[in-house]
Amino acid sequence: MRWTFKNKALCFMIPVLIFVSLVYTFEAINTEKRIMRKEIIKRAWVITTLATRTGELPILSGNSELLKKAAASLKGASEVVFVSFYDAGMNILVHDGIPIAELPKELASGPAVTFSEGRDFFDFYAPVFTLRPGEDIDMFQGTGQTPQAKEKIGWVRIGFSKAGMIKAEDSIVFNGVMLALFFVILSGVVVSIMIGIAAKPLTLLFNAVKKLERGEYPEIRGITSNDEIGELAAAFNTMSAAIKDRELRLTISEKRIRELFDRVDHAIFRLDKDGKIIETNNKFDELCKDVGRFQDLFVHEKDISCLQKAVSQSIRSIEMKIKNTQGNEYVVIMSVYPEFDEHGLLAGYDGYFVDVTEKKKFEEVVLQSQKLESLGLLAGGIAHDFNNILTGVLGYSSLLKNLVPDTEKIYRYIETIDKSAKRATNLTQQLLGFARKGKYSIEKFNINATIKEVIGFLKETFDRSISIVMEAEDSLPLIEGDSGQIYQALINLCLNARDAMPEGGRLYIKTEFYLLHDERIYDLFRIPPGEYVRISVTDTGKGMSSDVKQRIFEPFYTTKAVGKGTGLGLAMVYGIIKNHGGYINVYSEPDLGTCMRICLPKVEGDADEKRNERIMGEKPVKGTILIIDDEEVMRELGRDILEAYDFEVLLAIHGNEGLRIFNENKDRIDLVILDMIMPVKGGRQTFKELKAIRPDVKVLLCSGYAEEKYFYELLESGKTSFLQKPFQNTELLGKVEEALLS
Repeated sequence: MRWTFKNKALCFMIPVLIFVSLVYTFEAINTEKRIMRKEIIKRAWVITTLATRTGELPILSGNSELLKKAAASLKGASEVVFVSFYDAGMNILVHDGIPIAELPKELASGPAVTFSEGRDFFDFYAPVFTLRPGEDIDMFQGTGQTPQAKEKIGWVRIGFSKAGMIKAEDSIVFNGVMLALFFVILSGVVVSIMIGIAAKPLTLLFNAVKKLERGEYPEIRGITSNDEIGELAAAFNTMSAAIKDRELRLTISEKRIRELFDRVDHAIFRLDKDGKIIETNNKFDELCKDVGRFQDLFVHEKDISCLQKAVSQSIRSIEMKIKNTQGNEYVVIMSVYPEFDEHGLLAGYDGYFVDVTEKKKFEEVVLQSQKLESLGLLAGGIAHDFNNILTGVLGYSSLLKNLVPDTEKIYRYIETIDKSAKRATNLTQQLLGFARKGKYSIEKFNINATIKEVIGFLKETFDRSISIVMEAEDSLPLIEGDSGQIYQALINLCLNARDAMPEGGRLYIKTEFYLLHDERIYDLFRIPPGEYVRISVTDTGKGMSSDVKQRIFEPFYTTKAVGKGTGLGLAMVYGIIKNHGGYINVYSEPDLGTCMRICLPKVEGDADEKRNERIMGEKPVKGTILIIDDEEVMRELGRDILEAYDFEVLLAIHGNEGLRIFNENKDRIDLVILDMIMPVKGGRQTFKELKAIRPDVKVLLCSGYAEEKYFYELLESGKTSFLQKPFQNTELLGKVEEALLS
């Protein structure tokens, strides 16, 4: 049974009721017994007094029979157990009833009536008197009464039984006890009901408090009194409403804090003093789910002791490497703070870290891109200067070959010069490709057709130990650019794959549509979301280490033996893809192989028709040509080649001079060969002023770079074509004829 207020009150009141009942019952029984005793004694006294009157005559007359009758008459009473008469000398005259002891001698001078109490009866004694005439003489005879004198003539002794009294006393005790028991039970029930009624408000308050403890917010409605209990109930209702409001605000606040805790882009954690993870947010779970102990996060053993360091001094913004249960590694900026209890003892830790893996990758991408950009500028400048130099070498060697019979010994020297110049030209073309200096022709085309051409070439040149597999996606979107450059980039990738499989293997080339929803960072590129055509070139060769992979696009970096490669192949691929607005990433594992993936943005529209290159005819068109170039070799070479074919050639060393000569001869100049990179006035401004003088002028743009971005707006203006330096005489003549006939 629960030790409630009601039970306590009952346990207090019931003993009080029992005690009061016992005291009252005891007093009532004793009082009733005293009253009954007095009544019995009074009755016995009356009977004894009457017995003295009854026995007076028989004792005085000495009539024993009459005395016996008197004794028998008295003995007839129910409570009388014996009757005895004595004479004055205390000699027994008559006895009727139970045997008794002798009459006590001390009664001779005793009172009129007295008694003694034995175990079973009351023993009453009384003297028997008679009246006798007095001896005094009446002085007035016949006028008064003669005085009488009392004379004791005997004794009467009556025994009254106590059995009735004892029985009556037992009945009194029984009735008293039963009454007391009834009183206790009845009063207990009444008290219980009254205590229950009195305790009901407390029960309501208690139940309400229990509900409040369980998280409910009750309102007490059954207490309407104006006493302390009513005031307490009203105060409780106010408190319950206040707690409900506070809890609601705390819940909302806690929810907001938890949402903020989970939304923040930092991985937040709490630890116990042993380093066990006890609370985390969503970002932490996203990166390091199922990690039980903080020490299990670290990649390097030296970082495991960071908790011990955090006790003496908080760890703030320290760069570390961590890993999750799947083995994925992250670079993070971590802060850890110790927590102490009120006694200054270590209670745990809290902290956070920021995932900077992508940021570090991006920084590496930016650094590597800046490095490659710088190398690209250097390579472009070198290639431009080399092209100008090689133009003279290649141009004059081709002229000499036309002038010297191939049977002459000198022809072999000229041929060697020509081949060397062409090799140097290939190197400068690769440098220009890396430097992203232009696309020769812009067209929309399907990459699958280009890859089929690549595979056709590979099957003719690759060893049979290398099997080539193509997986092309049908209905592939078009891309835009120079198909020749893309072809060359794919050839270079396949040649690198071949060199990685000296003992044979498999080469997979795959094309597919690639939809990128979110921005990604791959190797040297930060790829924005969009729609792409993706080309994958995968080999089963020896693969690359991470250090090699970091440098593969650097010009002149190669892992091949001396004489086996220039280190410009992948650099050129990088420049071509970058110049086409695309991206390239590399996945490679040592001894497993390498996968190169190229993403090129898709374009809408239909594929462009192939343009056939014009070849110089046997009888070229004649006319007047103005050559504007700051390089003397270029001017002299151009004049020598063109004059050999009966063209009239005018020369200018920069833009201002060219404009002056053109203005003086604008009606008879058929074509202007314009160098784009010149001092004083560059080719772009010169071109615009030529068009202003004569809008229909035909211009052949010429540069040691490939086409720059602004070349396209010049080419789109009409009657304009482009010639890449260095060139041979046939290339120059072909471009001249193409321009004149356009």
